Amino acid sequence: MKKINFTKMVASGNDFIVIGAGIRSSMPVRQAGGYPIAYFAQKACDRKYGIGADGLLLLERSGIADIRMRIFNADGSEAEMCGNGARCASLFLSKKLKKQRLKIETKAGVILSEAKGESIKIRLTPPQDIRLDIPIRVEGRPLRVNFVNTGVPHVVIFCEGLEDIDVHSIGKAVRFHR
Repeated sequence: MKKINFTKMVASGNDFIVIGAGIRSSMPVRQAGGYPIAYFAQKACDRKYGIGADGLLLLERSGIADIRMRIFNADGSEAEMCGNGARCASLFLSKKLKKQRLKIETKAGVILSEAKGESIKIRLTPPQDIRLDIPIRVEGRPLRVNFVNTGVPHVVIFCEGLEDIDVHSIGKAVRFHR
């Protein structure tokens, strides 16, 4: 088993394992600790038997930006983009590369970031596929939702009385809605 250097970071409640392998290596990373990256991400992100995290951020060399960020969810699937992950990567890289402004390549496109101390600003790729006021039925009740793809698909539901709403159940139902 190989030793793998990593940093654990959190942004707005999402926690990540950050591996800065690409800062020194020009080869894309296909394995970590001798395992395929997707499998490694599942094991490392496991909160009971691993490091525990929402995802793994793998930083590799890029031909079009300062760095390429690959995002692996805790289930091993690879995501196109993650705003909170990009904020973590930006802070990590600004300290390593000693640069305030960075371009980070993602599967969703190149995002720009600016780090001033612990304050991180990112400019995501332009939103796409905006659809407003979509009627759906969730848990037996009608809802009106809004859809936007910011590199990762999002559904936005405007509501009042959030403290009285079962956000977890409704969120799960919306996430897996056809």
